[in-house]
Amino acid sequence: MFVAPQGRSLRNSFQLLSALTGRELHLRYQGSIFGWAWSLIRPLALAAILTFALGRVLRTDITGVFLIVGLFPWFWFQGSVGMATTTFVGNGGLLKKVRFPRAILPLSVVFGNTLQFLLAVPVLIGFVIGYGNNPTWEWIVALPLLFLIQLALITGVALFVASVTTFVRDLEHIVEVLLTFLFYGTPIIYSTDLIPSDYRWITWVNPLAPLMEGWRTVLLDGNFPDEHLLAAAGMAAVAVVIGWFTFRALEDSFADVV
Repeated sequence: MFVAPQGRSLRNSFQLLSALTGRELHLRYQGSIFGWAWSLIRPLALAAILTFALGRVLRTDITGVFLIVGLFPWFWFQGSVGMATTTFVGNGGLLKKVRFPRAILPLSVVFGNTLQFLLAVPVLIGFVIGYGNNPTWEWIVALPLLFLIQLALITGVALFVASVTTFVRDLEHIVEVLLTFLFYGTPIIYSTDLIPSDYRWITWVNPLAPLMEGWRTVLLDGNFPDEHLLAAAGMAAVAVVIGWFTFRALEDSFADVV
């Protein structure tokens, strides 16, 4: 059977992406007793701690399910971006010896974390239903849209930080600090309504803010997040464009500096 060169190239790229994603997941949990379960333990443990601190100690109205709905998507974003930062730097030998689509390296990290998130979604939904939130038809439409928008955002940011870190190694540590700021600057452990009006602009420039509000609007309120989806999609599109063009502008020099 004749296969067009372009089709063969796409198939080979997909096979390589699948192989690198599998390798990345294998190395991540090699020798680990709990393995994939750690992707559940981390957000659930943090949710338990914050529920006690915010609910019992500080006497706020924050509930465990409110935190869980924000923490699961956050760990997906944090893990993908943080691990993608050094993908080109850490694969210098591969970049110098083998010709292949360079974008596959950060994408393999993103897809690995995305697979973990998808496996955790049934647990997330189980907690939401367990807290008395009944599924609605909005879940069928809005949840896949939120997933695709956040995947696009993560992909764009991952391509950008992986490309720039190859030339500016300090960016690896800068990203760690920025992720900490972003966690507290995103409505994850609080709602947007609690932000003073003077600081509300932070949510307007934070691409994760409409996503977090969108997840909660669907899962906890049972409503379709119209304005949140529109804002999140726009910011994700900007991230993809910036990430892709940054990667294409720098990729020819990766092998020379790693």
